[in-house]
Amino acid sequence: MKLDRRGSATVRRSDSGASLIEMLVAFGLTVTVSVGALSLFVLHQRLARAQLEAASLQQAQRAVHLELRRALRAAGRGGLIHQLPEQPPRPELALAVEKRVSAGHPVGATTAAEGTDVLIVRGVINGPLYWVDDFSFDSAARRGSFSVRALTPYGSDQSLEMLQEAGDAGDDALLLVSGAAPGVHAVAPIVDVAASGRGRNRTLRVEFHADASRGSYAAGFLSMSSGGSWPAGYMGGVERVGVLEEWRFYVRPPDPGGGRGSQLAMARLYPGTDIAWRRHSANLAQVVADDISDLEVAVEEVGDGPGWTVTVATTARSGEPAAAALRAPRTATTTIRMRNFQ
Repeated sequence: MKLDRRGSATVRRSDSGASLIEMLVAFGLTVTVSVGALSLFVLHQRLARAQLEAASLQQAQRAVHLELRRALRAAGRGGLIHQLPEQPPRPELALAVEKRVSAGHPVGATTAAEGTDVLIVRGVINGPLYWVDDFSFDSAARRGSFSVRALTPYGSDQSLEMLQEAGDAGDDALLLVSGAAPGVHAVAPIVDVAASGRGRNRTLRVEFHADASRGSYAAGFLSMSSGGSWPAGYMGGVERVGVLEEWRFYVRPPDPGGGRGSQLAMARLYPGTDIAWRRHSANLAQVVADDISDLEVAVEEVGDGPGWTVTVATTARSGEPAAAALRAPRTATTTIRMRNFQ
């Protein structure tokens, strides 16, 4: 039997799977979509990071300006700028600015960043002005004492805690305000304090001296008194006393090796000296906020009378110290009317 080949047909099987070109096209599309998604993710990540940095800088500057306003509003509190009658006031006793300091400029035993300002504020800042119960002074011995009670002579209460602590530590500066002439005052070191009684009858007996040749602090303290020394003719009676403080606000330079950027810090010193309060170096570098790279202070006398304003500008810049220069800075400004310069 013969096989008729004319009616036969060769049937070819269709190719299964994708060709190389189709695979390359699919891979290219996948890469393109992935790159787009990754770019969008990186963009959003950068935006989120920038927003966090901006919020952090804003919070840092808010903390700085809050602290500066608080200190400046108390500058000169207690009458520090006033001199003897007929003598002009000395605002520089309560407020001073060291402008655009050079590299290594000292703030006690530490240093400020180059090209920034250092703000010096003095006054009865963190404690009360105490009403004095009685007062005595031995002009020959250059020593005196006074008493303060928890219950004032006017029937109100006053906390004695800060004065007690100052007396226990010793060497703190007392601001003694005369009752004989408005604003006349003396600044002298505490020698000792003794407590007695309880509750509203609690009494502190405080001793001080006015000998400029005695101790590391006395000369600096007494130079801030009305007339530049103990105003003997006006200190027969003392009406109010307070603990005089000195604070310096400055920018700490960055420490690239330690990964720390610039900071706004404040230092507490014994007034009129370069000695750290309590002789602790930690009191010279109390950090207020990170990433503050510049501090600029302008003091201006305004109006027809003795009116003064202080304008404080800070610049904040985030990022590691090495890369901080590439970051956009943020500036903030505050103007304060000086309350105690009248």
